[in-house]
Amino acid sequence: MAALNGYLARFFSAVIGFSRVSGVAFVVGCAALAISRVCQVMAFFLPLKIFIVIHSGEVPDYFNIFPETMGFREIIVLLSVMVPVVYGLFIALGIVYRWLIDLHLKRFDSNVLVIMGKETPNNKMKRLHNHVSKAFSEAGLVIVSIAVAVFLDLGVAIAWFVLLYANLWLFHKKAFGAEDHDRLTFLNLHRRQFIEYISSANFLVVFAVLAVELVYFDMGVYTAIFLLLVSRMVFQALNRFSVESLYILKFLP
Repeated sequence: MAALNGYLARFFSAVIGFSRVSGVAFVVGCAALAISRVCQVMAFFLPLKIFIVIHSGEVPDYFNIFPETMGFREIIVLLSVMVPVVYGLFIALGIVYRWLIDLHLKRFDSNVLVIMGKETPNNKMKRLHNHVSKAFSEAGLVIVSIAVAVFLDLGVAIAWFVLLYANLWLFHKKAFGAEDHDRLTFLNLHRRQFIEYISSANFLVVFAVLAVELVYFDMGVYTAIFLLLVSRMVFQALNRFSVESLYILKFLP
């Protein structure tokens, strides 16, 4: 655990170091990528929801955000229009991320990156800049998701936190230090496969937790569906953060 905590401390020290120069461009760029990930999930989820609503022939109660004057057809049309809009936001925000991060790198280029008192060589700084910005956007997405889960259901938020930390500990112990040619476990998994399979398997644990909450603790079905969707996004973010960490550890001082 000490090794993992040390890595996380150095990672966030790198984030703070980059944020000292044009911090708004760096943070907003990373936030744009995180929101782009959310839009990507919504662009996939919305069409499914529209098909379900069309098949049922009525608007669910949790869609009461629409004015009462809007009829069934108007709501279907509005939701359908939202699909290309959300998908466009996914692409647009991804482009904004790249513009802002490239702009930040140009502004930072003449500065020295100091991580926990150690200076980073310029060639490593440039490589770190790319990987840290991506990993920070994933970390931000996870942190915000946990905050939302705390508000909706504390038990699910705790389960997420425990799973995320346990996964990171396992990845740091087994995969982060492995070389590309190394094979992990008796299944001879590539380090990326190891990370992907384990991080995706957490979805099953969260599903079990939500099922228990639904049956024994009177969780609302719409809350459970929403948290299940967000949990998929959270553990995809864990996967991407961990893959970026494979490279970040090579360049951290």
